[in-house]
Amino acid sequence: MKIDISSWKDFYVGDVFECSTTKAVKAEEIVDGDVIYISRSALDNGCSGIITDIPGKKENGNCITIGAEGKVAFYQDEPFLAGVKVYTLRNEHLNQNIGMFICTLLNASVFKYSYGRARILEKIKEEIIPLPVDNNGNPDWKYMDEFVEKIQTRERESEKSLKNSIDTSNNNQHELNTQNWKPFILSELFTIKYGVNLELSNCNEDIKDVNFVARTAENNGVSSRVEIINDIKPQKAGLISVAGGGSVLSTFYQDEPFYSGRDLYTLDSKEDIDKYAKLFIITLIKMEKYKYSYGRQANKTLPFIEIKLPVDSNGKPDYQFMSNYIKSLPYGDRI
Repeated sequence: MKIDISSWKDFYVGDVFECSTTKAVKAEEIVDGDVIYISRSALDNGCSGIITDIPGKKENGNCITIGAEGKVAFYQDEPFLAGVKVYTLRNEHLNQNIGMFICTLLNASVFKYSYGRARILEKIKEEIIPLPVDNNGNPDWKYMDEFVEKIQTRERESEKSLKNSIDTSNNNQHELNTQNWKPFILSELFTIKYGVNLELSNCNEDIKDVNFVARTAENNGVSSRVEIINDIKPQKAGLISVAGGGSVLSTFYQDEPFYSGRDLYTLDSKEDIDKYAKLFIITLIKMEKYKYSYGRQANKTLPFIEIKLPVDSNGKPDYQFMSNYIKSLPYGDRI
């Protein structure tokens, strides 16, 4: 759906929104609970976990959030708690459709904020965004609302038709009942080792022999491909990689041999389990990310991270159940 922006006008963000800093939740205050926790992450709509409510710190929903380091704008429809340097944008016209419209425009400016240049509150207020306008030259909120609604309607209609044409070999779903799951610490399940600790700048990226896995949360952790170094053997395929620093607890299954950068750990399962069971466990490890705010690393605590797993009749991890569950998910047979 094309948009004619020739008649749009530029506005300062601070002129069309009330811009504020959230009441920050500190890392030591975080406890598992039932309230969304928004951090400076650029992923998962800014949500880094679900934590216990802290009186006086909950933010109302129906707003846009921007994290200083993550820099990406997200619409929040529910009440939430937030970490440090998370900002909100609000006005009386905002709803979900308009929020999504505005976030798209704000995120088009992310390139202006390179590493080390945070998207802080004062800079957000001074940002200029082009907006459609009504006959009086004011932002045309009705147009934004209706435009996004048309897109949503089109997607819903497309989804209905797609459901009838897509068929996977495993379309049954397990109902997950976690009541009888048991807690395990990672060092019980895996041999945890520090990676080969290479600097990407010292590697040859012109010859692409092997993946280079870093502390990023994107692209399965792979930041480049590099030449194999004669005296350094790549780490074997089938390991789980975990970032101890950087984008802490970014966790991935590595299906090829790889080199790794600093603060990157490998998890080698002590039992012979398939990649599907490992993917199940990776999801649970990632759910602990919210406990590691900016500046709090997992280098020392990684072996002691506790996750709950389904168990067999002997009280041991039921890896077969985990594997079957992942395979049963939509497109699980395509992994």
